[in-house]
Amino acid sequence: MPNIREILGAIGKPSGNVYTPSDDTFLMIDVLNTLSLSDKEVLDLGTGPGVLGLLCAQMGARVTVADIDDVALENATTAARRLNLTVKALRSDVFSDVTARFDIVLFNPPYLPSDGTRDRAVDGGIGGRCLLDRFLTELPVHLKKDGYALLLLSSLNNPPAVIDSHPELSFSEAASRSLFFEKLHVLLCKPRKLSS
Repeated sequence: MPNIREILGAIGKPSGNVYTPSDDTFLMIDVLNTLSLSDKEVLDLGTGPGVLGLLCAQMGARVTVADIDDVALENATTAARRLNLTVKALRSDVFSDVTARFDIVLFNPPYLPSDGTRDRAVDGGIGGRCLLDRFLTELPVHLKKDGYALLLLSSLNNPPAVIDSHPELSFSEAASRSLFFEKLHVLLCKPRKLSS
Protein backbone atom coordinates (compact mmCIF):
# COMPACT_ATOMS: atom_id res chain seq x y z
CA MET A 1 0.00 0.00 0.00
CA PRO A 2 1.51 3.37 -0.98
CA ASN A 3 2.56 5.68 1.84
CA ILE A 4 2.85 9.29 0.73
CA ARG A 5 4.08 10.48 4.14
CA GLU A 6 6.96 8.03 3.91
CA ILE A 7 7.80 9.35 0.44
CA LEU A 8 7.66 12.99 1.55
CA GLY A 9 9.86 12.12 4.55
CA ALA A 10 12.44 10.46 2.29
CA ILE A 11 12.48 13.52 0.03
CA GLY A 12 12.66 16.08 2.84
CA LYS A 13 13.06 19.68 1.72
CA PRO A 14 14.16 19.58 -1.93
CA SER A 15 17.50 21.25 -2.52
CA GLY A 16 18.34 23.85 -5.13
CA ASN A 17 15.44 25.28 -7.15
CA VAL A 18 13.58 21.96 -7.18
CA TYR A 19 9.80 22.30 -6.92
CA THR A 20 8.32 21.66 -3.48
CA PRO A 21 5.21 19.41 -3.59
CA SER A 22 2.01 21.46 -3.43
CA ASP A 23 -1.72 21.29 -4.27
CA ASP A 24 -1.03 20.26 -7.88
CA THR A 25 1.17 17.37 -6.75
CA PHE A 26 -1.46 16.15 -4.29
CA LEU A 27 -4.20 16.26 -6.92
CA MET A 28 -2.06 14.06 -9.17
CA ILE A 29 -1.50 11.73 -6.20
CA ASP A 30 -5.27 11.42 -5.71
CA VAL A 31 -5.61 10.22 -9.31
CA LEU A 32 -2.66 7.82 -9.10
CA ASN A 33 -4.14 6.24 -5.97
CA THR A 34 -7.16 5.13 -8.05
CA LEU A 35 -5.03 3.23 -10.60
CA SER A 36 -3.60 -0.26 -10.76
CA LEU A 37 0.05 0.34 -11.63
CA SER A 38 1.62 -3.07 -11.01
CA ASP A 39 4.08 -3.88 -13.82
CA LYS A 40 3.18 -0.73 -15.77
CA GLU A 41 5.98 1.21 -17.45
CA VAL A 42 5.67 4.77 -16.11
CA LEU A 43 7.56 7.92 -17.05
CA ASP A 44 7.47 10.77 -14.53
CA LEU A 45 8.50 13.63 -16.81
CA GLY A 46 9.75 16.78 -15.10
CA THR A 47 9.92 14.72 -11.92
CA GLY A 48 11.13 17.52 -9.63
CA PRO A 49 11.68 15.91 -6.23
CA GLY A 50 10.28 12.61 -7.54
CA VAL A 51 7.07 12.31 -5.51
CA LEU A 52 4.89 10.98 -8.33
CA GLY A 53 7.46 8.56 -9.69
CA LEU A 54 8.28 7.23 -6.23
CA LEU A 55 4.59 6.70 -5.50
CA CYS A 56 4.22 4.73 -8.74
CA ALA A 57 7.29 2.63 -7.86
CA GLN A 58 5.75 1.91 -4.44
CA MET A 59 2.63 0.77 -6.29
CA GLY A 60 4.63 -1.75 -8.34
CA ALA A 61 5.32 0.20 -11.54
CA ARG A 62 8.62 0.18 -13.40
CA VAL A 63 9.48 3.87 -13.25
CA THR A 64 11.70 6.26 -15.15
CA VAL A 65 12.08 9.71 -13.63
CA ALA A 66 13.21 12.41 -16.05
CA ASP A 67 14.11 16.06 -15.54
CA ILE A 68 16.36 18.69 -17.12
CA ASP A 69 17.68 19.59 -13.65
CA ASP A 70 20.50 17.38 -12.31
CA VAL A 71 19.70 18.42 -8.72
CA ALA A 72 16.11 17.24 -9.15
CA LEU A 73 17.30 13.87 -10.42
CA GLU A 74 19.72 13.56 -7.50
CA ASN A 75 16.91 14.38 -5.04
CA ALA A 76 14.62 11.76 -6.62
CA THR A 77 17.23 8.99 -6.78
CA THR A 78 18.44 9.68 -3.22
CA ALA A 79 14.86 9.42 -1.95
CA ALA A 80 14.39 6.19 -3.94
CA ARG A 81 17.45 4.66 -2.23
CA ARG A 82 16.12 5.70 1.19
CA LEU A 83 12.84 3.94 0.36
CA ASN A 84 14.54 0.85 -1.16
CA LEU A 85 12.82 1.58 -4.48
CA THR A 86 14.31 1.22 -7.94
CA VAL A 87 13.85 4.01 -10.46
CA LYS A 88 15.74 4.78 -13.64
CA ALA A 89 16.89 8.42 -13.87
CA LEU A 90 17.17 10.24 -17.18
CA ARG A 91 18.28 13.81 -17.85
CA SER A 92 15.96 15.15 -20.53
CA ASP A 93 14.47 18.44 -21.73
CA VAL A 94 10.85 17.28 -22.03
CA PHE A 95 11.20 14.24 -24.37
CA SER A 96 14.58 15.24 -25.90
CA ASP A 97 16.44 12.19 -24.54
CA VAL A 98 13.51 9.82 -24.04
CA THR A 99 13.60 6.91 -26.50
CA ALA A 100 11.34 4.32 -24.82
CA ARG A 101 7.55 3.99 -24.90
CA PHE A 102 5.44 3.90 -21.75
CA ASP A 103 2.05 2.76 -20.51
CA ILE A 104 1.62 6.00 -18.57
CA VAL A 105 3.39 9.35 -18.79
CA LEU A 106 2.96 11.81 -15.92
CA PHE A 107 3.56 15.51 -16.45
CA ASN A 108 3.04 18.26 -13.90
CA PRO A 109 4.72 21.06 -15.87
CA PRO A 110 5.77 24.54 -14.83
CA TYR A 111 2.47 26.19 -15.75
CA LEU A 112 2.37 29.69 -14.28
CA PRO A 113 2.04 32.29 -17.05
CA SER A 114 5.20 34.40 -17.23
CA ASP A 115 7.05 36.70 -19.62
CA GLY A 116 10.26 34.72 -19.13
CA THR A 117 11.73 31.83 -17.21
CA ARG A 118 13.24 33.09 -13.98
CA ASP A 119 12.25 29.97 -12.02
CA ARG A 120 12.30 26.88 -14.22
CA ALA A 121 10.24 24.95 -11.65
CA VAL A 122 7.13 27.13 -11.99
CA ASP A 123 7.43 29.63 -14.89
CA GLY A 124 5.58 28.33 -17.95
CA GLY A 125 6.10 31.21 -20.39
CA ILE A 126 3.30 32.89 -22.34
CA GLY A 127 -0.02 31.48 -21.13
CA GLY A 128 1.97 28.97 -19.05
CA ARG A 129 2.17 26.79 -22.17
CA CYS A 130 5.84 26.79 -23.20
CA LEU A 131 6.57 23.18 -22.18
CA LEU A 132 2.95 22.09 -22.26
CA ASP A 133 2.55 22.36 -26.03
CA ARG A 134 5.91 20.65 -26.66
CA PHE A 135 4.83 17.81 -24.38
CA LEU A 136 1.49 17.29 -26.11
CA THR A 137 3.00 17.46 -29.61
CA GLU A 138 5.70 14.89 -28.80
CA LEU A 139 3.61 12.62 -26.53
CA PRO A 140 2.11 10.11 -29.02
CA VAL A 141 5.43 8.56 -30.10
CA HIS A 142 6.32 7.87 -26.46
CA LEU A 143 3.18 5.90 -25.60
CA LYS A 144 2.68 2.17 -25.92
CA LYS A 145 -0.50 0.85 -27.53
CA ASP A 146 -3.36 1.90 -25.23
CA GLY A 147 -0.97 4.16 -23.30
CA TYR A 148 -1.99 7.55 -21.95
CA ALA A 149 -0.71 10.60 -20.10
CA LEU A 150 -1.90 12.29 -16.95
CA LEU A 151 -1.34 16.00 -17.33
CA LEU A 152 -1.77 18.76 -14.75
CA LEU A 153 -3.29 21.97 -16.08
CA SER A 154 -4.48 25.14 -14.39
CA SER A 155 -7.38 27.37 -15.35
CA LEU A 156 -4.59 29.95 -15.90
CA ASN A 157 -3.56 27.92 -18.98
CA ASN A 158 -7.02 28.13 -20.62
CA PRO A 159 -7.59 24.34 -20.83
CA PRO A 160 -10.22 24.60 -23.64
CA ALA A 161 -7.64 26.39 -25.83
CA VAL A 162 -5.00 23.77 -25.00
CA ILE A 163 -7.41 20.99 -25.96
CA ASP A 164 -8.46 22.75 -29.19
CA SER A 165 -4.78 23.17 -30.15
CA HIS A 166 -4.22 19.39 -30.08
CA PRO A 167 -6.99 17.70 -32.08
CA GLU A 168 -4.77 14.63 -32.53
CA LEU A 169 -5.35 13.82 -28.84
CA SER A 170 -8.44 13.01 -26.83
CA PHE A 171 -8.79 14.53 -23.36
CA SER A 172 -10.94 13.61 -20.39
CA GLU A 173 -10.88 15.06 -16.90
CA ALA A 174 -9.63 12.66 -14.23
CA ALA A 175 -9.89 15.13 -11.33
CA SER A 176 -10.12 18.82 -10.53
CA ARG A 177 -9.76 21.07 -7.50
CA SER A 178 -10.66 24.71 -7.02
CA LEU A 179 -8.14 26.89 -5.21
CA PHE A 180 -8.23 30.55 -4.24
CA PHE A 181 -6.99 31.97 -7.58
CA GLU A 182 -7.18 29.02 -9.97
CA LYS A 183 -8.74 25.66 -10.68
CA LEU A 184 -6.45 22.68 -11.15
CA HIS A 185 -7.28 19.88 -13.58
CA VAL A 186 -5.73 16.48 -14.15
CA LEU A 187 -6.45 15.49 -17.73
CA LEU A 188 -6.10 12.01 -19.17
CA CYS A 189 -4.69 12.44 -22.69
CA LYS A 190 -4.24 9.83 -25.39
CA PRO A 191 -3.91 9.71 -29.15
CA ARG A 192 -7.20 9.60 -31.02
CA LYS A 193 -7.97 6.29 -32.71
CA LEU A 194 -7.85 6.58 -36.46
CA SER A 195 -11.13 5.51 -38.04
CA SER A 196 -10.75 2.87 -40.74
